[in-house]
Amino acid sequence: MEEKECNQHPIRSIIPVKRLIIAGSLLAAGIIGIVAARNISGFADLYGFNIYPVIVGIFANISGIFPFSVGEIMLILAVLAAVFAVVYFIVNMIRRKGRRIAFLLSSLSTVLLAASVIVFDFSYAMGINYSRKPFSEIAGLSTSKYTKEQVREALLYSIDNLALACEKVSTGEDGHVILPEDLPTCAADAMRKLGQKYDSLNSTYPRIKPVMMSELMCYGHITGMFAFFSMEATYNTNNVPEVIGHTMCHELSHLTGFMREDEANYISFLACRDSGDPYLEYSGWYDMTIHMLNAYNKDSTYEEYFSAAANIPASAWNQMEMQSEFWKKYETHFGEVAEAMNDTYLKMNDQPEGTKSYGRVVDLFMAEYFAGKQQ
Repeated sequence: MEEKECNQHPIRSIIPVKRLIIAGSLLAAGIIGIVAARNISGFADLYGFNIYPVIVGIFANISGIFPFSVGEIMLILAVLAAVFAVVYFIVNMIRRKGRRIAFLLSSLSTVLLAASVIVFDFSYAMGINYSRKPFSEIAGLSTSKYTKEQVREALLYSIDNLALACEKVSTGEDGHVILPEDLPTCAADAMRKLGQKYDSLNSTYPRIKPVMMSELMCYGHITGMFAFFSMEATYNTNNVPEVIGHTMCHELSHLTGFMREDEANYISFLACRDSGDPYLEYSGWYDMTIHMLNAYNKDSTYEEYFSAAANIPASAWNQMEMQSEFWKKYETHFGEVAEAMNDTYLKMNDQPEGTKSYGRVVDLFMAEYFAGKQQ
């Protein structure tokens, strides 16, 4: 009887059918979510503005209980598990003689299951939101092509505000701005305040987490990260003080479902600018001025560029130079690979300009600036 039952289901003895069914279901659900978001009108908005906030509220509050980044711990454990799995696989493929095919199929199904979980998680934690209504449309900002003179005008406006913000902050002996005692709370409060103006930003903002592997992040040219698998906003503690506040608000903005980097940058600028906190105001204008300088530098002459830059306060200009020197230490092949991977990732998620999309924050800033002049 036992021998007969085995002969009736020979495939089940070597193929983990249940594992494949679960993996296939998760993978299909994840792909369907992305495809629906990109092809069915209103689907991404329905999910992003109604369902996603509930998911964030649940998982962000759970991970927010812990003072450390749950996502970083999960990532470390995942890497260790992957290394162990590879060693375990090699050893068993050598030791097993009669059942190597069964073990190989079992291992492949485990890899497929892990991959399907990641695809499903990414799809409903981030992927779908790339296709929803952009913040620029919600804020009523209409971008267009700008002349070199208009870019210069907006740049000088940004520099003027940077100078005003510069008078409100203190700098240490090293020349860097001094951070507030509880900056993570200040950043979360700034985002909540902005959420009172825009309903789409009225979200759950748990405390942003520092990353233990910040030095490694520097080599990857990463200043912050939204850990979608734990719904956490994290930041690189090794970064220069001037931009840490802006980075915090940037990563927190992803908790609202605005995943596009250009819009996250602009939302962060708005949160910093309107926060009422002297440091955050400075961080916002400091970061925006750098974006505007880079934009103006593309089309201006050497003399034109430095005639505008000459208006930047000496302390802020010194900080920009120190920031440039800081990142030169991490110009390695690893950083180039990391940036190339990030560029590919952005292009795969409806951001055809890749890493250049970070510069669109200039267009949004100028759209608001010139719209304000017409009122």
